[in-house]
Amino acid sequence: MMPLVSRLALATALIATVNPAARAAVDGSCAYKGKKLVFVDGHAGKAPDMFEEKTLLPTLWFVTVAFDPGPLAAASPKDIDDAITRQVFDHDSAELQLRLDADGKVVEGLQLYVPPGDNRSLSSNEVGALTLSGPIGARASGRFKLDDESMHCDLKFDLPMGGVGPAPKPAAKPAPSGQPLPAGGGEPGKAYMAMHRATLAGDVDAMLALAEKAKADEMRKSRGQPEFPQMLAMVRAFEPVEVRVTGGRIDGDHAELDIVGKDSDGAALTGTVKLSIEDGNWKIGNVSTNSKLTN
Repeated sequence: MMPLVSRLALATALIATVNPAARAAVDGSCAYKGKKLVFVDGHAGKAPDMFEEKTLLPTLWFVTVAFDPGPLAAASPKDIDDAITRQVFDHDSAELQLRLDADGKVVEGLQLYVPPGDNRSLSSNEVGALTLSGPIGARASGRFKLDDESMHCDLKFDLPMGGVGPAPKPAAKPAPSGQPLPAGGGEPGKAYMAMHRATLAGDVDAMLALAEKAKADEMRKSRGQPEFPQMLAMVRAFEPVEVRVTGGRIDGDHAELDIVGKDSDGAALTGTVKLSIEDGNWKIGNVSTNSKLTN
């Protein structure tokens, strides 16, 4: 997974209702840099080998905020990692990825992402200790343990293997509530556009002032880290180069904006922005975007 940086996302997740046989079970955690990461959901499937894209390897993903399984079920092997990455950043989740060997018996590669931009990767003939309940087939079940000098993990899992059997149905989207907002988004739209300008400029003080308190607090903690300049550069790189608010809805102290624009690669994007009023002002919470290159 290419390391990306969360765009001041608020942790939110919709858990789809699926039949019991299709549900994922994950129980365990990793300790990394003094922080305990409790994993609550996972996905198993095949994804391209990073060195040979035509080779598909069994891969396990674990997250600290539950997946919406619908988009994952619809993703092809070459797209599954992007689909997972999108949810990881939309949900402000930590992610642990385990890439197995072709026989599905040992872990050869590990990647850990901890928001807002910390990464750890390990690779060798065998990373940690993987104990499977049986050969990987319709399900992948077992336990993974790792005792590294900077990272300790112990996870039990029982995951349906992606692409095997019926796909779970996506979660039903709730009906929109509140009053419609005009093009431009009114006062919430002004707050988001101010955040957009501050992000492109790398104005950290302005970004802190415009973010919801929980996200601002996370950013203040990260600001003292040596890698913060690189993290900020990545945030700026993934901010849309062009964006406008087409509308949205407002419901009391909460609002959701609809946005369109272009990303740094020139791809058209659409998305939503969630905001809330804190201390009398609109503050930015979760920003979720999808982009697609057109020929």
